[in-house]
Amino acid sequence: MILIFLMIFAQTPVHIDGGVFSSNSVVLNEFMPHPISSFTEEDGEWIELYNNTDDWINLSDWVIENNYGQEIQLATYLLPPGGYYVLGACGDESLNGGLQTNFVYSNFTIYESGSIKIFSSSRVLVDEIAYDSSWPIQAGFSCERINPGWSSNHASTWDLAQLVFGNGDMGTPGAQNSVYENSFAQNSWAFIKAFVE
Repeated sequence: MILIFLMIFAQTPVHIDGGVFSSNSVVLNEFMPHPISSFTEEDGEWIELYNNTDDWINLSDWVIENNYGQEIQLATYLLPPGGYYVLGACGDESLNGGLQTNFVYSNFTIYESGSIKIFSSSRVLVDEIAYDSSWPIQAGFSCERINPGWSSNHASTWDLAQLVFGNGDMGTPGAQNSVYENSFAQNSWAFIKAFVE
């Protein structure tokens, strides 16, 4: 009986508040809070979004916000199904650690603890994370979501990047995360762990 229950949940993305599975349309998939290969730390900060649906999504007037009230307002961009969108603080690859960006923002900081939220153009909350010292945050490494169908706001569904990009930092901007996992065992364990914690 328990096995059948786990199989259903492992294969069906449903949003459980504080749980493991998410049906959010666009998710925070990866972020770099403390780069070391860029000219300055600020130059090398970036966020990656992922389209978790089978539809094209226009990011026009979508907003990303941190817990200090700093905001990024996105321009028109049609994000394809299963597509990635990389936002960086600097578009110059000689300064930002070799990062290729889709969008360059200003006056926004990714702190080593805090929160990041995504709002649609109608100001509906689409996805959010609130991270602290319990999360896999380390200098020179991006923090990668293990599976874009799992909950954003849970430390156990994130891990440190395992691949080098650009000038030496670890991360996978614009590509599938290096820690991506979608096995039955991993889905079941993540589901159980969320409710035990």
